[in-house]
Amino acid sequence: MKKVLMVAATEMEVKLLINECTFVRAGGDHLRTYQYGNVQLDLLITGIGTTFTTFFLTQTLLSNTYPLVVDTGIAGSLTDHLGIGAVVNVVEEEFADLGIEKEQEFLTLFDSGFLLPDEFPFENRALRADGNHLASHLPKVKGITSNVSHGREITINELKRHFAAEVISMEGAAVFYVCRWLGIPCFQIRSISNRVVPRDQSNWDIPLALENLKNELIKVLNDLSDSDH
Repeated sequence: MKKVLMVAATEMEVKLLINECTFVRAGGDHLRTYQYGNVQLDLLITGIGTTFTTFFLTQTLLSNTYPLVVDTGIAGSLTDHLGIGAVVNVVEEEFADLGIEKEQEFLTLFDSGFLLPDEFPFENRALRADGNHLASHLPKVKGITSNVSHGREITINELKRHFAAEVISMEGAAVFYVCRWLGIPCFQIRSISNRVVPRDQSNWDIPLALENLKNELIKVLNDLSDSDH
């Protein structure tokens, strides 16, 4: 049986997928095992943000063996080219809130010299996915990760100026960071629930994003089931 660890911040983001799977057992408060076809799907619900994600993912990977990690959930679009409900393959990530704030600018740890651009596990400042062949049919995008759900025009504009990214989430870079350090292939599939603009809930369509995300995750599980990997 094939085995994969799927990581999501909240159960809401993968609830539709869970409904298509058979529950097998609970491995604790955060980890549950399901079966889909001949795939053993271990689902890790970390909580929102990089701290919870880093802790629970590291704990899980040090206690279990997985050939592949899939990070998933909803995300915000930083570009007009990605519509609400679009599902994307996030192939590289940056931490967008880790750095130094000056009077007129924000400096990342690379900008300020605390990290070198190619210091492991980074490559040219970015964390890259290395197991995304199963999501190769999806549009490839760059993501940034922030522990803040941004709703102020000034900070949104600063993010767009400073980072050449198309999507933003609150966990993606943490998953890439942990997996790169531990040498475990990973990739990230996100569905666009909203455009990142000054706070306006009418701009969101979470049900559409979740439905489309479920459909793409099922394709991935089917491909994984049929693959030799």
